Amino acid sequence: MKKRIFIVYLINILLVVLTSCMPAPSGSGLEAESTFSTPTIAEIVTEEPMPTATVEPEPTPEESTRIGTDGMELVLIPGGEFIMGWRGVDATIKNGPGPTADFMEFPMVVDEFWIDKYEVTNRQYKICVDAGGCRPFHQNNITPYGLDYFTDPTYDNYPVINVSWYMARDYCKWVGRRLLTEAEWERAARGDDGRKYPWGDEPYAENLANICDKDCPSSVRGEHGNPNFDDGFAGPAPVGSYPDGASPYGVMDMAGNVWEWTASVADPYPYDAEDGRESQYNIEDGSKWPERILRGGPWNGGYAYLRSSYRYRAVAIYWNMNMGIRCAQSK
Repeated sequence: MKKRIFIVYLINILLVVLTSCMPAPSGSGLEAESTFSTPTIAEIVTEEPMPTATVEPEPTPEESTRIGTDGMELVLIPGGEFIMGWRGVDATIKNGPGPTADFMEFPMVVDEFWIDKYEVTNRQYKICVDAGGCRPFHQNNITPYGLDYFTDPTYDNYPVINVSWYMARDYCKWVGRRLLTEAEWERAARGDDGRKYPWGDEPYAENLANICDKDCPSSVRGEHGNPNFDDGFAGPAPVGSYPDGASPYGVMDMAGNVWEWTASVADPYPYDAEDGRESQYNIEDGSKWPERILRGGPWNGGYAYLRSSYRYRAVAIYWNMNMGIRCAQSK
């Protein structure tokens, strides 16, 4: 009896289940009842965390500095247009031995390039000499350091001096670089805003550049030496000693310390890189001509030479205790 009741009970349950699974008659207005509730969104979401959107890394900015084969830090100078020359009342008007006219302002465009952040040092140049890639610099008495300037490791980080244009060119070639054109040099010193000095338009101050000051020996003092200043050095200063005087791109000592040879022939303005002044680069060592342009001003001169547009000329075989090297590299 109990078995029969159980069978009947089981049959009833099956009938209920089958009835709930049958669709309601079309148009009956009735909905099939279900013994199962519809799962919610929360019930079908797994316990595993939802994947997050992939975030692309920020593009790596293009390198703005690099290290040369000689250990020199190089700075990238962007290409573009800038104002070359000077129209101020203190502009150089006449061409002649030494100072050369810059009395003309005109737009100039250069491609981007790399420039030595510092002037080439004694230590760097000695490595080239020892390797047979460079001619030894001319040694003479460098007031106030004497001959020790060329031999004492104390002066390893001071700018190399007593180099001719050919010696400067050959050093740059040995390290895989080249001399700057005159336009590139001025671009690196002045930036986009036509400033007068690498640091801006403010007048010279003792923390900005190395010039001939109160400690400058009278035997080497140029006509523009000024005893009213004290920049901390009686002669050349270690490269990078005046960070407050850096150019807009962070290039050091583009005013004072040593003159820097450029690749450019000393032709008059307006500057034109295609007129032949940049084509006489690989000439044989030993010729005085053509004269070349130097930039930047010397440690034994006054602040009149510090103007970033200032041009100085000399024959290519000439060397002096205020002439040094800065190199460039095409992008």
